[in-house]
Amino acid sequence: MEQTKLCSLIEERKDELFALLSELIKINSESFNSYGNEEECARFVYEYCEKLGLENDMFSPMGVEGFDKHPDYMPGRNLENRYNVVSRYRGTEDEDELLLMAHTDTVRIGDVSNWEKDPLSGEICDGKIYGRGACDDKYAVAAALFIMKLLKENGFKPKKNLLFAAYSDEEYGGSHGALAAVLKYPAERIVSMDGRQNQIWHCGSGGGEMKYLFHTKDTVDSAKTAAMAIPVVLEVVEKFAAKRSAELEENRFYKGTIIPKTSLRYMGVKAGDAGADLGKGEVYFVFYTDKTKDEIYTELAELNKELKERLLPLGIIGDGFVPATRFFHYVFCEPDSEDVMLMVEASKEATGQEPIVCGSCLSDLSVISKYGSSRAYGFGAGRDFSQPGGAHQPNEYIECDKFLDYTKTIATYVVKVLG
Repeated sequence: MEQTKLCSLIEERKDELFALLSELIKINSESFNSYGNEEECARFVYEYCEKLGLENDMFSPMGVEGFDKHPDYMPGRNLENRYNVVSRYRGTEDEDELLLMAHTDTVRIGDVSNWEKDPLSGEICDGKIYGRGACDDKYAVAAALFIMKLLKENGFKPKKNLLFAAYSDEEYGGSHGALAAVLKYPAERIVSMDGRQNQIWHCGSGGGEMKYLFHTKDTVDSAKTAAMAIPVVLEVVEKFAAKRSAELEENRFYKGTIIPKTSLRYMGVKAGDAGADLGKGEVYFVFYTDKTKDEIYTELAELNKELKERLLPLGIIGDGFVPATRFFHYVFCEPDSEDVMLMVEASKEATGQEPIVCGSCLSDLSVISKYGSSRAYGFGAGRDFSQPGGAHQPNEYIECDKFLDYTKTIATYVVKVLG
């Protein structure tokens, strides 16, 4: 099938594409960290692909043999009803060449009073599609489904197999859905369709979220004693932060970008809890690194030893560093690799735009690249977290024109690879 014809079809039937995203948004698939609500959305994807005549597999990550023994399995998250769907569009040669991936879970809706639009409406107005998941990551699910539908309707026969994984448990540092998908369905090339602003993410930082916990030696009736630990912990964590900034400033993919300066950010600092747990406290932070998990944990063990010694004279026991998310591995493919350049070419041909090729922060590339394919990279059209109506924000939306361009680019890429 010609790329130009496919792009013309997407343009002609764009209202159908937009309506598909709207339908996906109407399905509540919030993640609550230790459990999730993805089942209904997974069933929608499964039934859609069944109607297309694809080969479809709906499974829990825990259904993958030996999953809970895998080195990157993270306990403490209920995965039994958090389903993945993988659909295979068979080619003339029965080899799994290209896997497209997008996650079905969303962050929590939060306080509905902060929303001007119904977060589950999928409302389309003023050139935008609104609702939780609109730009993180249901637009990507809709794009992949719609592309496969048009290809099927027009008799496209790929050279090798095209696969699409709509996976669970991405939010709040999960990555179990992505890990399970690539373990069960590894492919030669993988595109993670979760990303921002027409950027190609060829590199994913390592790191994660971490808490330093502490408590007072004696029972207290005020949070003041526990609060005395905070300046000490911050001082020590700042030494850790300085190392992260320095190492990424020397990294060829991050040098000169904003990442080194923001390579450690505080998510919360507290002592007591609104009148409860007055003797307890924590310093909660996220960090980025290109070091291995063993290197980072060795460093944290030394810092923990220092903190215990410094806090004890204050009547405070240091409980140590506790991960709040999985550890994300530092991964990359070369920015000028054949696969990345093919997506750049596809974007220029389909839309006349040249994507930015850059590194990402923490993302599922960590497990997708490590366990699925070293040729994996990310490409997305979502809106940034810092933007009003961006990912994770109230009134989340995606612009229709950017969503349309993204779909055309992915479609062009698929035909280039498999046509």
